[in-house]
Amino acid sequence: MSAKLARRCCILCLPLFLYFAAWPALLHAYCPVPEINTKGEYFKASNVFMGSVISEHFVDDKGDIEGGWFYRIAVSKTFRGPAKAEITVFTGNDSNRFNLEVGKDYLLFAYRFHTRLIINACGNSALVSEATTSLHLLQDLLDGKSNSEVVGWIAGETSEVDTSGIEVTLQGASRKYTAITDRDGKFHFSVPPGRYAVNFASKKYYVNADDNFWYDPHGFSIHPGECASLQLVSIRHKSSL
Repeated sequence: MSAKLARRCCILCLPLFLYFAAWPALLHAYCPVPEINTKGEYFKASNVFMGSVISEHFVDDKGDIEGGWFYRIAVSKTFRGPAKAEITVFTGNDSNRFNLEVGKDYLLFAYRFHTRLIINACGNSALVSEATTSLHLLQDLLDGKSNSEVVGWIAGETSEVDTSGIEVTLQGASRKYTAITDRDGKFHFSVPPGRYAVNFASKKYYVNADDNFWYDPHGFSIHPGECASLQLVSIRHKSSL
């Protein structure tokens, strides 16, 4: 799945929760699926802010405590979390590290883990110069101009499998929603805020148990303006087409 698709309103990739239990994938140095969009990560992160890097400090591993880089950030704008003039963030010395450069401006999505506020390369953190779309989405979200959505795709278990025309069912508290995948296996729901779950009764798709997800398809909540990302796997095989 492309980064552009993920940063669109949303991509459905059957859930995952950040922050300790919700952030296990990062602790093991690989990213949850699918790529999360800005309107989803806003609600997952502990802090979302924009600022300039003042300084950096590297620390080595110490026992079970991972080494990495601490960065002091002069905050210019806060989107989520306590408004502070300065914030210190940490990125681990692993494959998901998101290194910053002193003197440059960033949009950061940070997660509280024990005493550290962690940033990584799994989401939408980026240089401000490369975050124009994310900044517009965040402002629309704060201004109440965003709709609540669930978006995603169904992936083929093997290559060259047709994942178009598959009916996907989403169950809300009092209503059931259905959508048909397009030629690329993508689906989209516009829904009110609330609690939802993917209905697997049709047995046309399943969840890869080895994946970690941002949103758990078996049960997830959507806030006003949030865009949930989900991913399913088609039961179709090339040999059966």
